[in-house]
Amino acid sequence: MKKIDRYIGLSFLAGCIPVLLLLLSLFSLLALSAELEDVGEGSYLLPDALLVVALGLPVLLVDLLPVTVLLGGLLGLGALANNLELISMRAAAVSPLRMAVPVGSLAVLLIALVILLQSLVIPQVEFYAAQLRSKTLIEPSSIESGEERAAVRDNEFWTRNQGQFIRIGQVLPDRRLAGIEIYQFDARGMLVTMVQAPVAELLQDNTWMLRQVSETQLDNAHSDTRLKESLVWDGLLSEEQTHALITPASSLAPVDLWRSIQRLERNAMNSSRHRILFWRQLSVPLGLLGMALLALPFLLGSVRSVPVGQRIALGGVIGIGYYLVQQISGHLAGILQWNAALTVLAPGLLILCIALLSLRRVSQGL
Repeated sequence: MKKIDRYIGLSFLAGCIPVLLLLLSLFSLLALSAELEDVGEGSYLLPDALLVVALGLPVLLVDLLPVTVLLGGLLGLGALANNLELISMRAAAVSPLRMAVPVGSLAVLLIALVILLQSLVIPQVEFYAAQLRSKTLIEPSSIESGEERAAVRDNEFWTRNQGQFIRIGQVLPDRRLAGIEIYQFDARGMLVTMVQAPVAELLQDNTWMLRQVSETQLDNAHSDTRLKESLVWDGLLSEEQTHALITPASSLAPVDLWRSIQRLERNAMNSSRHRILFWRQLSVPLGLLGMALLALPFLLGSVRSVPVGQRIALGGVIGIGYYLVQQISGHLAGILQWNAALTVLAPGLLILCIALLSLRRVSQGL
C-alpha cells in the first residue's frame, strides 16, 4: 500500500509542478509589465523591477496554490485514469477514500508551506520590495517642490509635511515606525514644539498611534515637557510616502494582522477590512485541501473518454469560479457588514464539503 501511496503522490506532484511553473511565469510577466511603468523614476531601474517581481513570487505562490493543486491533480492523476491505473487500483480493493490519503497528505504539507510563507517569508520579502519601490519617492532627483519633501540616509528617513520636519529612524516590517521626532517651527523659523516617540503604529489610512511620547513646548523663556503614554497623530507621512514605504496589511503575518485588529478596536476604529484580510489568509488552507481532494472524484468512473484538454478546461473553470467567489465574499462581508469569518471561509468550506461528499459517493458506487 505504501508503494501505491507513493505512486499516487508522485503522480499528483508531477502534474502540479508544471502547472505551478506556468502560472507563476504568466502572472510574473503581468507583474513585471506593471513595474516597468515606474522604471526610470528616481534610481528605480530594470534590475530593481526584476527584483521586486522576484520578491513577489511567494505571494503569487500562496494565491495560486489552490487552483494549482486542482489543475495539477486533474493533469497528473488524469494520466493514471487514462492508463486505467485508477480502475486497476479500485479492482484491487483500493477505495477512492484510500486513494485520497496520499493526496490529502501532500495537501497538508502544502498547507504547512503556506503557513510558513505567510508567517515568516512574505512579510520580510514584501518589506524589502517596498524599500526598493520607495527609491522613486525618496531619491533627491524625485523630490518635488512644496510642503512634502523627503531625504534618506541609511535607514533614517527625513520628511517635511504640513510645515513640520519629521525624522523617522527606521521603517519596520510590521507597519511600525521607530525613532520618531517631529519639529514644529513658527513663522520666524523658531522651534516651538518637539515631539519624540520611540515607536509609531499605523492604525488606519494615515492615522498613527505614537507610544511613550515626550512633547516639549518651547518659547524664549523656558521649555515645558510632558510625557504621554500614547498620542494619535494624523498625517505623519504623506499618502504617497505611506504607500511606498509601508507594506500593505495583506502582507502581514496572521499574528501581526490579528494584533493590528486588536489595536484598531482598542482605539474604537473600524477593523472590518483587517478582519477580512485575516480570515482570507486562514481560508487558503481550506481551499487548498478541498481543491486537492476534488480532483479524484472527477477522475473515477467513466473518465477515460474525457480528453486532457477538456479536463483541464473544467478544472480552470472551477478554479476561476472559486477565486472569484472568494474575492466577492470578502467584498460582501465589508459592504453588507456580514460576519467576516463565516463569509470569507464559506467558499473554502463549501469546496471541501463538496470534495468529501463526492469522494464518499464515488466510494459507495453512487
